Amino acid sequence: MHRRRPRGRLSGPILTLCATLLLAAGAPGCGPRGEEAAAARPGTASQAEWSWLQRTERQLGERRTRLAGTPDPRLQKETEGLADEFNRRLAEFLNADPPVQGEPLKPSQKAALRMKSEEEIHLARTYIERGGDYQRAIDIYKEAMLVDPDNPRLKEELAHAEARRYMTLEVFSQARKGMDQDEVRRLLGQPNLNNVRAYPDRDVVGWFYPRDTGGTAAAIWFHKEDGRLVVYLTDFEALNPQSPPQPAPPPPSETRRSAA
Repeated sequence: MHRRRPRGRLSGPILTLCATLLLAAGAPGCGPRGEEAAAARPGTASQAEWSWLQRTERQLGERRTRLAGTPDPRLQKETEGLADEFNRRLAEFLNADPPVQGEPLKPSQKAALRMKSEEEIHLARTYIERGGDYQRAIDIYKEAMLVDPDNPRLKEELAHAEARRYMTLEVFSQARKGMDQDEVRRLLGQPNLNNVRAYPDRDVVGWFYPRDTGGTAAAIWFHKEDGRLVVYLTDFEALNPQSPPQPAPPPPSETRRSAA
């Protein structure tokens, strides 16, 4: 679906549920206090490192905006490499000075956590946009909220992913015969790559969108017309676990030949 980007990982108090409690009111047994905390806490990352993170965050945003408008394989590769380094160093920055029980977050700690959350949002969106994997995106959002529970952006993105995870009739009805795959993708979203099926014997392709957890799914059927794949049939009730599997519906050209 897309590259498996090695992301920097958080450790210690930041990764545990204890971190969530710390952001709220603190919890016993989650870390040292007072003078012990000051002695045990790792040294604060340098201002130079923080400046690099801020500068690189802006650069990544600019590059990703350019790539969204005009794909560029070379720029894509360079951006992915920079993102790998950014996430690694951001995790190191956070782990070097994690939150301490009973103490409010420092401005740099809170800002760094928000940086991390933005990277998780970008990763989750990539799973959705390139592979239609809403479940993986939802898992990423929920994991990110364990360490940044008050982030409104995470809450909004999670709610959006959960709302689009299953197809509704209202959304599905926007698809029309004659639309190409890009048009359908913009309206209904990228289907999960596991739910895209080709039927070479009939020269058609089916995109299946789950409607619920029970196995029902809606389908968009494409066939080749004037050298491009376009919709020839939409079926909101294409798959139902209570009914036997149905073969791919014949495209219009095959139907006309049979009638003749």
